[in-house]
Amino acid sequence: MPSIGNDSPSLRWYFTLLIGIFLSFFIISYFLPLLSYQEARRALIIQESYLMSFPLQTYNGEPYFTKPPLHTWISLLFYSIGSKLGIEVFAMRLPSLLSYLFITYILYLLYKKNLSKTLLSLLILFSSYRFLSFVYRIDLEPLFILFNFASFYFLWSYLEKPSTIKILLFYFFFACAFLVRGPLHLFLIPAYLSFALYFKDKDLLKLLFHPLGLILFLALTSPWYVYGYTKFGKEVFQEFLIKDVQERIAQKRDPFYYYIKAYFLNFLPFFILILLKFKEVKVFFKERADKFLKLTLFALFIPLILLSLTGKKFDKYILFLYPFSALWMTEILCFLYQKQKKLIFIFVSFLTTLNFLFITSISLTQSRNIKTQSQIFLNLLLNLSQQKLAFYQRAHPLVLYSFKKTLPVLKEREKVEEALKEGYWILSPVLIKDLTYRAVLQDPYKKGEFWYLYKNPLFSEN
Repeated sequence: MPSIGNDSPSLRWYFTLLIGIFLSFFIISYFLPLLSYQEARRALIIQESYLMSFPLQTYNGEPYFTKPPLHTWISLLFYSIGSKLGIEVFAMRLPSLLSYLFITYILYLLYKKNLSKTLLSLLILFSSYRFLSFVYRIDLEPLFILFNFASFYFLWSYLEKPSTIKILLFYFFFACAFLVRGPLHLFLIPAYLSFALYFKDKDLLKLLFHPLGLILFLALTSPWYVYGYTKFGKEVFQEFLIKDVQERIAQKRDPFYYYIKAYFLNFLPFFILILLKFKEVKVFFKERADKFLKLTLFALFIPLILLSLTGKKFDKYILFLYPFSALWMTEILCFLYQKQKKLIFIFVSFLTTLNFLFITSISLTQSRNIKTQSQIFLNLLLNLSQQKLAFYQRAHPLVLYSFKKTLPVLKEREKVEEALKEGYWILSPVLIKDLTYRAVLQDPYKKGEFWYLYKNPLFSEN
């Protein structure tokens, strides 16, 4: 255990609080079902890769290239262990839970094993509702944040003491982040470049344009896309190019301030604390702002502004910037409230505890509702698992995950009629004109949405 220092009694209390929160995450995650449509979708991709298609990602048997494969590949290790123990869903949540633990360790390293600053920074980060809410999810974000933050650690470590191995480690983790979510974190490159040019930092410029590092990045990221293009053609990238790139960058525009508003709301209490001592803030930036603080500000606000210029926005897309916020807020709060340090810790601990209890209560409430709705939704369908079942328009990931097999998806009305004549049951998210449904099922994840089950009356229900 690291040295806690002069404030050891109080710091031990905060340290114990965070350990308790982490243990609670693991215990509660064990009992949670798949909590959302997106979780069921991600779980299905992992399950299919394990059962039938590794190393290729598939969704209902079709090649899936909308997101890169690294999250799936890492999750497969946990799924394979969980499947033997009958705890697959909990096992698939472990990459998210462990990502938050490793983020904590990177904070500790960045602060030179200063436990006081590490604890304050982590408490600030965990007081953000949106950031902490992903700890219970089977999702890309925690792993994406971790790899980005690891790359930043090696970038800063290189600036402190340059070496080629640190450059390569920066590019390795930057490539890992790319292989989790794709190019979102490339918005950090203009931030790093702007910092290097503004402060004439030759070491950072050397890192950003290092030939061996760039080759390593391309060598790690390009094979997946080359494989997809050569084996399946450009069509497998259509969802990524149209939905993730074209629609979210060029089409419908959410307000410019959307991301800025989301960021400030997530850290509002700390902005209020900073504004209360605005005169001292100016002194801090004039006399005490060092290179580390300036770099974290560039890494936070330049991507935030650039992302604000995009079209369709989702607030989870800025979560990878939140650790930078925790870093600079810790520095400035430690300066502004040196004499009230214990009060700041008490305040931030209260916010974190409140946030933890709020998120946990929401998750447990959702869990009870979804368990009930999922059971009702699946009971009838699982009785049909030995019969012929097909979807109309789109598949439901929870059904596919529960059946552990691929099912046909019919896009045309004529195909539905042909399938009904062949004895298929048809599950549709929309009413099919001139056909009489046999059952209506409430979608367990989307309130007010229903699925309609059709069957040709000439065939027996058995």
